[in-house]
Amino acid sequence: MKVPRNAMSYQRGQSLLEFCIVVPAFIFLVLVIFQFILVYRAKTLLDFAALQAARAGAVSGVNRDRMKTALETGMAPLYASSPDVAGAAAARAKVELLWKNPLLAPKIEVISPTRAAFSEYRERQNDGRYALPNDNLAFRDTRVGSSQVSVQDANILKIKVTYPMPLIVPFADRVIAGLSDLVTGGDSYAPASMLIEDPITGHRRMPIESYAIVRMQSPVYDSGNLAR
Repeated sequence: MKVPRNAMSYQRGQSLLEFCIVVPAFIFLVLVIFQFILVYRAKTLLDFAALQAARAGAVSGVNRDRMKTALETGMAPLYASSPDVAGAAAARAKVELLWKNPLLAPKIEVISPTRAAFSEYRERQNDGRYALPNDNLAFRDTRVGSSQVSVQDANILKIKVTYPMPLIVPFADRVIAGLSDLVTGGDSYAPASMLIEDPITGHRRMPIESYAIVRMQSPVYDSGNLAR
């Protein structure tokens, strides 16, 4: 069968039209997938760093400085460009710079124990200072006090770490942050938590969170490091 010439003329440019429709959508899909791979990588490393920070707090009486140092060490691989010693040192220096900007710095929040639990269960230690005790927990009273926890539960350290991750993939960052007309259509989608802008690079930042729970291995002397 022969196709009429006028029918063939109607189909000229059809492949180009299909190409213009499919390729931009495919490129956008690839960019978004790549950005979410980076988010998954950052979340995995943040989980590890949060656990390291919790462990440091468990053996130091919830010392904020030691928890911060452990968090910096755990997050250093996010900024490493080479596996050698120089690359590790440079990555650690980049992480330390984050803490100088309160807007971009990771935040450590102690959820448990609380100051109320400290006030209820504190005991005078051998050095004469008051502390939330960590010894002989198996033989202590297990009843729940006015702080809504027992002394055993008061020795469980739970922290929350929030890290504003930069969205570095072009165009995908604007769509995820709600800054593109493709998803806004006005002010219907404008997540304020994602509108953090890095003043140095200009990248938008999306806060990701991680939790870590460990049992205390030392008494807590400073109630100021605990949750309110």
